Amino acid sequence: MRVFTKSTLLACLLLVFLIFPGEIRPQYAEDFYENAKLAYRAGEYSKSLDYFTKAMKAGISTAEVYFRRGLTLEKLGDTTRAIEDYNKAIQLDPQMETAYNNRGSAYYRQGSFDQAIKDYSKAIQLNPSYSLAYYNRGNAYYGKGDLDQSIGDFTKSLELDPTDPDSFNNRGWALVQKGEISRAIPDFNRSIELNPDSSLAYYNRGAALLKLGDKNGAISDLTRAIELNPKYELAFFQRGNAHFRNNDLEQALNDYNQAANLNPNHPDVYNNRGWLYFSKGNVAQGIRDASKAISLNPDLARAYTNRGWMFRSSGDCVKAIGDFSKALELEGPSATVLTYRGRCYLETGDKKKAELDFQEAYNLDPNNPEIVVVLAETNQELGNYDLAINYLEKLVSIKPDDPLAYRNLGVVLAKRGKFVDARRALSKSIELDPKNSDSYFNRGIVYEFLGDMSRASADFAKARKLASAKNSVS
Repeated sequence: MRVFTKSTLLACLLLVFLIFPGEIRPQYAEDFYENAKLAYRAGEYSKSLDYFTKAMKAGISTAEVYFRRGLTLEKLGDTTRAIEDYNKAIQLDPQMETAYNNRGSAYYRQGSFDQAIKDYSKAIQLNPSYSLAYYNRGNAYYGKGDLDQSIGDFTKSLELDPTDPDSFNNRGWALVQKGEISRAIPDFNRSIELNPDSSLAYYNRGAALLKLGDKNGAISDLTRAIELNPKYELAFFQRGNAHFRNNDLEQALNDYNQAANLNPNHPDVYNNRGWLYFSKGNVAQGIRDASKAISLNPDLARAYTNRGWMFRSSGDCVKAIGDFSKALELEGPSATVLTYRGRCYLETGDKKKAELDFQEAYNLDPNNPEIVVVLAETNQELGNYDLAINYLEKLVSIKPDDPLAYRNLGVVLAKRGKFVDARRALSKSIELDPKNSDSYFNRGIVYEFLGDMSRASADFAKARKLASAKNSVS
């Protein structure tokens, strides 16, 4: 048996250094390679990268080693270098579908959806049964906004692997974005069956149920998502929305506060919390939150709309007009926002701009009763009775069971001197609401103009009786 002394060992090490200065001995290549794979499986990605690089320097230059080092670089967040390694793997083995798939995923992470789709498609061409490539391509199409192609790829992925919870979940969410929410719910159900610990699937189903108006169902799912992931900021935010719609303002406020604590840079949280404060009567805090949302996202049109409404409610129509104008600039024409701004123009005395806004709002949404009412009121105030009558006739066609619409129509018809038509409209209002004293009073005036004093007296008496009864009850 040969024995090495310390001095002998030192001499050997010096000899190795002299023979391989700055180099890695080739016989260690396989050891480096195996150690790299072990480190990768253990999640020690920096160490894995180091071993893969040493294995390459020691002489291993296969497609597989470049592919594996690419995977490691992706884990470290270096997609650019990962793509370089996948390029080399493909160069060495042009039939390596996994390299195309993973290069596609690296491009996807960079936001290069078209390039990702091209690579996923090549992987599918090489292996038509590659369910993961269909799933990944579905995500890339979703990223591009092509929902139909996305849904088609998730469906194909599920045909190949019907037990994949992620494909069910992602197809469900694509269906939600397409507006086919009822079709999405079964996908979320199946995803949760396959993976009961998926906070994302519970979140998505909760968000979908909220869109369907099932507030309690949404709260239940979002609560489960939070139980699975106590730092799920979006789940707190959406549950806050559900509580808000359920008129549980304190619970909603608690959830918005928690979401803001978890992510102080989420503009929608501040925007919605601001509207909640406004709903509770705290206009100043509402404005502060809406302003915070705008500072975080200057392109958030709905925050400008909300803050504009808050400014208007506090009597500052000048600032409100500025916010409504910014919202319109960002989001394009909106009947609702134009109506809001038009009301502000009226309050500041700019009737011409108010008319233009109301007319544009009407052109965008001619069957919106709120807009029709505003147009009728505005034209009545301006003395444009014929236009006011046109809008009120439109209103009664939209809301044929609304006694107030007929009453207002009757009043304007009377101002225009059309007493027979006014009597007919006011009689319809009374038929729909026999306890409305105003309708009797106004019909009494119309009867006076028509010269029918007995009917006028009867209507005035009825109006007094109803008003007296109402006052005694109140």
